[in-house]
Amino acid sequence: MERRAGRFLRDRPGWHLTVTPYAGHASETRAHLGARVVVRRRERSERGGRRGALLASLGRYLSVEAAGEQVRVDVAGQQVSTVSGPEGYVELAVEVPTLQAGWHQLRYELAEPGSAPVEGRMLVVDPMARLGVVSDIDDTVIQTGLTRLWEAVRMTLLVPESERVPLAGGAELYRGLVCRDGGRAPLFYVSTGAWNFYDMTARFLERHGFPPGPLLMTDWGLGDAGWRFHEDAATFKSRMIGKLLDEYPWLSWVLVGDAGQADAQAYAAVARAYPDRIQAIYIRAVPPYSTVRATGVQQLADELAGLGVPMLLVRDSVEAAEHAHRLGLLDDEHLAAVRTAVAHDPA
Repeated sequence: MERRAGRFLRDRPGWHLTVTPYAGHASETRAHLGARVVVRRRERSERGGRRGALLASLGRYLSVEAAGEQVRVDVAGQQVSTVSGPEGYVELAVEVPTLQAGWHQLRYELAEPGSAPVEGRMLVVDPMARLGVVSDIDDTVIQTGLTRLWEAVRMTLLVPESERVPLAGGAELYRGLVCRDGGRAPLFYVSTGAWNFYDMTARFLERHGFPPGPLLMTDWGLGDAGWRFHEDAATFKSRMIGKLLDEYPWLSWVLVGDAGQADAQAYAAVARAYPDRIQAIYIRAVPPYSTVRATGVQQLADELAGLGVPMLLVRDSVEAAEHAHRLGLLDDEHLAAVRTAVAHDPA
């Protein structure tokens, strides 16, 4: 269905074939890159309000992917060619010359004549870094309400992008963790949110002062067989985090999630496999309070304590920041910043 739609729309007035790059990540010599080839309108609707938000959200879910398109990527002075997969995805693992730590620009270009190149970027993880941070997104950095069906639907489909609200103190906590490692600590956002919402999520993080970092998301949406969920949340997140630990073996990690989904189970699986690599796990309590969820997190915390891995169910960013401060992962200044942000939260 999507392939037929793509072939029909790509030559229609107002539509074009393009590449949506995702932020990549790399060690000094190996890069992991991702993008998606889609057919989309040249100009997006600027309609505001709930109706505009609904139309924008549905437009993201009902994206038209383009498979079998040749894509050239310029990375670290070399050009690599590949072909978009069945749902338009481009995934590359590329050996690169030794690169300086930090952000690097990339360029994606379709082989189709007249196609304009699209700029992307890639984070080269500093070999001198000692800490890595993994964060969930929904109900961990952004107020979503995924435990309440109507609230989740409302937030996802009806709330305009500019009105989405971060959880108080989250940005200050993450900036403090990065700063404590001399600004070198990489931050990865791992979410079961759909890649269709990548651009919106990246803009949200930037707008609210969260440190930049690659987003690792998943693929789900409406297809020929209905709604697609390729993996359950715990399996997906533990698998993606395990890959990061294997790719950057010199880092120890702080994992931050929430009790509303399967973050505690996913992070516990990672801690069992890498107990000496996990410095702390922070699980946010999500309203409405659930004794069942709290008990489940506590049982996992008791188990991980035997492995020397602290897992805390926290009410807010202050509790996580105070524990990180006791571990030496956060300095006095940033602890104070987290306390101030939470104290002044209108919620």
